Amino acid sequence: NMDNNGIGSPETYIACYQWFIAPTRVDGVGKPRPDLAPDVINNSWSCLESEGCTDPNVLLLAVQNVRAAGILTSHSAGNSGPNCSTVNAPAGIYAESFTVGATTSTDTLASFSSRGQVTVDGSNRPKPDISAPGVGIRSTYKGGTYASMSGTSMASPHVAGLAALLISVDPSMRGQVEALETAIELTAKGIS
Repeated sequence: NMDNNGIGSPETYIACYQWFIAPTRVDGVGKPRPDLAPDVINNSWSCLESEGCTDPNVLLLAVQNVRAAGILTSHSAGNSGPNCSTVNAPAGIYAESFTVGATTSTDTLASFSSRGQVTVDGSNRPKPDISAPGVGIRSTYKGGTYASMSGTSMASPHVAGLAALLISVDPSMRGQVEALETAIELTAKGIS
């Protein structure tokens, strides 16, 4: 959904969401296969104004459709903390997105982790929905190496993985986005 410089557009992001709902061959010739749709996706990107996302609701319908298809979307909250109202870019701002902040190894909210209320769309909804380890996370890196990195892009995959594990343990949770989110929220450790 992005070029080699990490830049996307509303059109490329929407096309990506459409592919999640009904995967097709890369050449676009193949028939859509909604039966191959994932149960959960991780989105460690946001659509910035510089990419053409000048309307905060530009990706809302696409995210709503992904959720309606029974796919949990784990979205990074962003790294603009510690001030409030810093969860401010699509698609992490939406009620339909399960937005993830970052915690430290001492279970405190990372200072860089964006946080709500979401004011950019006037909703004042609280975000993030959940937080996960996002500081000093060992991850794969360019060139087949590993690196220690920090950010909500390190935290969000933890939540996506947890959702996938829950579905693996209880396949009846497949497609039950609200139930998955509730199970994760109710079993999370409360921090401030």
